[in-house]
Amino acid sequence: MDIRPLFDAAIIQDKVTELGRRLGSDLGGADPWIISIVGGSVLFLADLIRAIEQPVRFDFIQVQYSVSASDGDLLEIHYPISLNVENQNLVILKDVVVSGVIENYLSSQFLQRGARQVQFAGLIDILDQRKTDFQPDYTLFTTERQGTFVGYGLKHKGRFGNLPFIGLVEHESDAG
Repeated sequence: MDIRPLFDAAIIQDKVTELGRRLGSDLGGADPWIISIVGGSVLFLADLIRAIEQPVRFDFIQVQYSVSASDGDLLEIHYPISLNVENQNLVILKDVVVSGVIENYLSSQFLQRGARQVQFAGLIDILDQRKTDFQPDYTLFTTERQGTFVGYGLKHKGRFGNLPFIGLVEHESDAG
C-alpha cells in the first residue's frame, strides 16, 4: 500500500495547539464540553483537550453510518452515557467533514435538547463534497482531495491510525 503524506506530525500539533488556544479564547471562560465522534477524532480529542488552558468536559458519541458512507446517510447515534446538554456550550469534533448531513443533524438534535451553543471542529474539511450549507466553525486542514485518509487516528481497514502524520492512500495492493 502506498500512502502519500499530506500533513506531517509537527504541523498537526501546531494546528491543534493553536485551536486549543483559540477555543479557550473564543469561549471566554465558558465551560466547554467537547464531544468526540468516536473513530478518527479520538487522537484529535486527546491532543486538543490538553491544549485548552481551562477545565473542559469531554465525552464520546458513536455515529453509525449507512453501508455507502460517502452519501452521508446516518443510521443511528449511540450515546455511551446520558448526555444532558441543557445550557451547555458544545464543541463537536469530527475527523473528516464531507457532506455536512450528519453535522447538521447533530447540531439540530443538541439544540433541541437545550444546548446553548453547538460548534464543530473538523480535522479535515473536504469542501467540494457538501450536500448542505454546513460549514465547521473550526477546521485544521481544508482540501479538495478525495480518497482514503490515514494516520493520526484515521484508519483504513482497521490499520494505519497510529501513523504520526495524515496521509492519503494512493495505491492499494491486493495484500493491503
